[in-house]
Amino acid sequence: MESKESVMPYPYKMTDEDTANLIKLRASNEALFTGKRNASKLAWRAVIRELGLQGKVTSSQASKKWENLKKKYKELKYPPGGVAAGGGDVNAASWHWFYLMNEAMEGRLSTSAPVLTATSYGEDEPDSPSRSQSRKRRKEVEKNEILEFLTSKAERDESVEIDVKEGEGLEMYGEREEAESERTVLETDRVGMQRVGLERELAAMDRDRAALEREKAGMDHDRASVERDRALLEKDRASMERERAALDRHWALLEKERAVLERERAALARDKDAIRNGTVNVKSDTPAIELDAEALERRERFLCLFEKLIEKL
Repeated sequence: MESKESVMPYPYKMTDEDTANLIKLRASNEALFTGKRNASKLAWRAVIRELGLQGKVTSSQASKKWENLKKKYKELKYPPGGVAAGGGDVNAASWHWFYLMNEAMEGRLSTSAPVLTATSYGEDEPDSPSRSQSRKRRKEVEKNEILEFLTSKAERDESVEIDVKEGEGLEMYGEREEAESERTVLETDRVGMQRVGLERELAAMDRDRAALEREKAGMDHDRASVERDRALLEKDRASMERERAALDRHWALLEKERAVLERERAALARDKDAIRNGTVNVKSDTPAIELDAEALERRERFLCLFEKLIEKL
């Protein structure tokens, strides 16, 4: 029984457009590569069907193409010298597929291509139980058929030298196991990228916490400044109250002096009237004296000056 994906006599060389579409489809349909038995093979068949390369490229060849691209990307992304790609690495910048692979490996091409369903292709269904039981025997038969085909092709084409090794047939059909191990590596890489993302989020949270602490310290400083300003305001208010009390006392003293002045002015008016009517004795706290017009005039000028002084105060 011949396998559906037997080795093709003339392998198809994928174009740049085919390679770019393969990378995008592989990145957009990560969910199909679950690691279960035949899942990778079915997923690659769905990708090949979407690319329109059925009959030209096998699922093993497509898987090998992807693994070679990923291996080349990792070698340039993480070189042995420890210098990251993009930091002056000429090889990474010059490789045609580096930046597209970088987008795919970092999860930024998840929506760049249609989402496929491997089970929608009837010819790609998993093997039946009877075929599973005879899997080992069939591998041996297919290995012998491949060796015979390669030997006959070498005899027909003398210009092509094919070194047929005993392990080549096993290697071709051992790609499924290699795909499984590479899937494990891919899962490890994904976990690593998720861990890096979490570490970045933690670092961002630490920066935000530090910013909040600085804002809190600034608020405490502003609160202390407000408390100081309030204390100064209370001090100024107390000083104003003291000055107001002193002003009230001064005002009361001024009123008292004004009342004395009014009494003196009334006494002066009485003395003037007494002079007009004749010389009389004026009752006061001092002994009685005889008043004349010149003395009254001097007294009136003194009272005027005293009144002006009180008004200025």
